Amino acid sequence: MHTGRAYVVTGGSSGMGLAVVKKLLGLSATVHAIDKASEMPTISSANPDRLHFHPSIDVSSHEKVTQTFESIIKQSPVINGLVNCAGIILPPNILEPAENFNKVMAVNVGGTWNVGTTYLRYVLERHPDTMRNRKGGSVPEGIGSLVNIGSTASLFGSPGIASYCASKHAVLGLTRTWAKDFGDKGVRVNCVAPGGTDTPLLKGVPPGFVDSYVKNVPLRRLARPEEIASTVAFLLSEDSSYINGQVIPVDGGFR
Repeated sequence: MHTGRAYVVTGGSSGMGLAVVKKLLGLSATVHAIDKASEMPTISSANPDRLHFHPSIDVSSHEKVTQTFESIIKQSPVINGLVNCAGIILPPNILEPAENFNKVMAVNVGGTWNVGTTYLRYVLERHPDTMRNRKGGSVPEGIGSLVNIGSTASLFGSPGIASYCASKHAVLGLTRTWAKDFGDKGVRVNCVAPGGTDTPLLKGVPPGFVDSYVKNVPLRRLARPEEIASTVAFLLSEDSSYINGQVIPVDGGFR
């Protein structure tokens, strides 16, 4: 399914991003992991020829993202998909400082925009013939799949984290728009909306959030990062070839 394919995963050194990297490597794909961290955890089962780590990359910097993609394409000329997983959440405050809002938006929305548009531009440049589909004709299939990691916060508000909720609503908006703009170019764009997931990001949520959240989940637990990764791998694959512009909640039934 993923053998011989190459993917880019942002936020790939921890949490959901790391789980996605491990999942794709386990499916015999080549993975380019981008992260602001300087080191990648050891993945014992990883074939060193299929894992490429690009450290100290701030996705909110368009220049850094562009330079990184140029390096990635030299190593893997054909990129089959992208997973925008990099994101942050800052300590809760009902009146967040402007600098906190700007930082969250710069990473969660700006980073998704920077990496997403760089990948989409790469697709158009590599497949210029797809532009003819503006005038009709068959639509090329399977050129690429882009998966943005949103959140249940993409769907409704949550107390104390207005900047995070706003940013994840915006990620969903980008997803739905890109799906319409690039579907006829052979690129599907979807959003995975995890609920509370057992990752380091939970350190930034309001006190008592986890206990309150779990009480409202029929499965009575947080998600495991691997469960998010499995959904991402499905959306990257041809098994989801007619799924486009969708938000897929992975939240244990939380409502």
